Amino acid sequence: MKKYIRPLVEEYGDYLLAGGWCRFTKVEVLQRGKPPSICPATDLSKALLHQLIEPRGNVGLPQMHRPQVMGILNTTPDSFSDGGKYDTVLAAEKHLIMMFDHGADIIDIGGESTRPGAEFVEAAEEISRTYPVIQALRKVSSLPVSIDTRKAEVADLAI
Repeated sequence: MKKYIRPLVEEYGDYLLAGGWCRFTKVEVLQRGKPPSICPATDLSKALLHQLIEPRGNVGLPQMHRPQVMGILNTTPDSFSDGGKYDTVLAAEKHLIMMFDHGADIIDIGGESTRPGAEFVEAAEEISRTYPVIQALRKVSSLPVSIDTRKAEVADLAI
């Protein structure tokens, strides 16, 4: 049975998580069918502890030596957070520039509302909402993009 290890972040922990700025001393052990348990990180095997503390290579995302700011851009007409303010490419592009100017490190773009009661959106419609915005972002910035989707076709096109 697969076991999951979740470091419990604390201000003055003994270990740096992935060589970053979060520290931990204890971990939570999660396993299907069993109650979660908490144990000292020193109880882990050396190999497993090494996997948790080894610095990560650059995968195209901002370095994690400081907290990162994610700008959120919903291109849905029924977004609960912005009420559909950015459902045209021009409005979205202006908002992208504003987020970039205000220090966003990564931009998350979504084309389907997942609020309770929201209507399902077909992949083609979600692509028509997000893909032009991703192209607009590429014109003004090299910031990494996170695509907020539940559909593989949308994610594939975003890459």
